[in-house]
Amino acid sequence: MTPQHTGAGARVAHLSTVHQSWDNRILNKECRALAEAGFDVHLVISAEADRVTHGVQVHAIKRRGRAARLVASQLEAWRALDRIRPQLLHFHDPELIPMAVAYGRCRGIPVVYDAHEDLVKQIETKPYLRGAAKGVARAAAARLVSLANRRCDAIVTVIDEIGQTFSPEREGRERPVVVVKNLPWAADFAPREGSARERTAVYTGDISVERGLERMLDAVEATDSHLVTAGRCLVDEKRLTGSTRVDHRGLVPPSGLPGIIGEGQVGLVLLSRLPNYEHSLPTKVFEYMACGIPFLASDFAYWRELFGGLDAGLFVDPDDQPAIRAALAELLDDPERCARMGANGRRAVEERFGFEAESGKLVALMERLLAS
Repeated sequence: MTPQHTGAGARVAHLSTVHQSWDNRILNKECRALAEAGFDVHLVISAEADRVTHGVQVHAIKRRGRAARLVASQLEAWRALDRIRPQLLHFHDPELIPMAVAYGRCRGIPVVYDAHEDLVKQIETKPYLRGAAKGVARAAAARLVSLANRRCDAIVTVIDEIGQTFSPEREGRERPVVVVKNLPWAADFAPREGSARERTAVYTGDISVERGLERMLDAVEATDSHLVTAGRCLVDEKRLTGSTRVDHRGLVPPSGLPGIIGEGQVGLVLLSRLPNYEHSLPTKVFEYMACGIPFLASDFAYWRELFGGLDAGLFVDPDDQPAIRAALAELLDDPERCARMGANGRRAVEERFGFEAESGKLVALMERLLAS
């Protein structure tokens, strides 16, 4: 159960102009945790319409392209925040750092930056940035992070390594840097009942070449298996819908993930060897474990250290396609081993890797900032 706290009705606003309105971390984890703790929680985000979800009031703003977001979306978000009149602002997009800092100063409220990823390292994952353009983007990213480091009242992030890039002091005083790991609510992911679809792998999350699309398609073809996918497609969707081996469900709300994951014998996380991925906390791995299925994941040192002793999945070199095919076949051909690994993973989530414990860190931070 979520730890019992009281937000005493304090009004907190979360803000994103980039993420989709059902974002798992923002809405289903952080906003939900605060609402359950008694805060008056509002989320300003791109959505089709206003709604209330998990006790959170969602305020819809128009979804726009990258260039338009920097002006029109930020103006619309500013007006929405002024209608809400929050006592604290918690925002989630690097491009919002100047606007959020300015809003906090103008309205005299604390501002929290949620660093989902290492922004500077993330530049390396952008295929449309090359040569001098990548250097310019890297420098701009560093300036944005520096501004957040100097002006935000607190930093929330997902792993210790990102947290260590921010200073624990600001203007000579302690400034909180809190790691709230992107773990699943264990209670939301009941272990699968019954059998998985025969010779079926599953992948949830954003779909792109860097996130292993070609590796997955090749592996299911070579092993005479099928792939169920759910998430935002960042490539031509015909790559998925045109294959008889792929069942693409599109973007689904967090509540729909457990059922989809439960259809698979194996969960895939075959990310490329990029700096921002090699030191990430793979939400998908935790969700696969929570549903009681084993994972097949890229052989990153950080991931091996985190999951290697659990016997809950296999690791494989993401640049070795024959090894990926062999590892997937090894799991698909051994349902009993999959069941044993899946049970190990579920137990680890119940004992160590549930968001139930992480939510208390976020609630404590909000109470601290609002009391100061």
